[in-house]
Amino acid sequence: MASVSTQPQFRYTQTPSKVLHLRNLPWECTEEELIELGKPFGKVVNTKCNVGANRNQAFIEFQDLNQAIAMISYYASSSDPAQVRGKTVYLQYSNRQEIVNNKTAADVAGNVLLVTIEGEDARLVSIDVLHLAHIKAISLMAA
Repeated sequence: MASVSTQPQFRYTQTPSKVLHLRNLPWECTEEELIELGKPFGKVVNTKCNVGANRNQAFIEFQDLNQAIAMISYYASSSDPAQVRGKTVYLQYSNRQEIVNNKTAADVAGNVLLVTIEGEDARLVSIDVLHLAHIKAISLMAA
């Protein structure tokens, strides 16, 4: 006898959030696919995909709480499950109230390290040494 998955598509006990947690995604799922999935329900303002141990989870953040509620409500009452690339996606409200992208200082445009090298040993400093100094400075700023 074949095993039938009893994994629920929704968790109803969670407090609504404008951020939805999606599970069971194809591992190669893109942000564009997440936006397309959420677009009928409202403006998707942020996504975070390929998270979790198997990289098959994601988050979608809507502009408004009611848009997230509309998506959950629609799929909770629909006979057609949410799908990406033909794979059923499991939806739930996230515990997060917004998606925080943990960008380091190096990811933000405009970071500049100004270095002045003086003395006779200045000619010994290469681009590689300057690059290492820049990485060290960024790690210190992030700490």
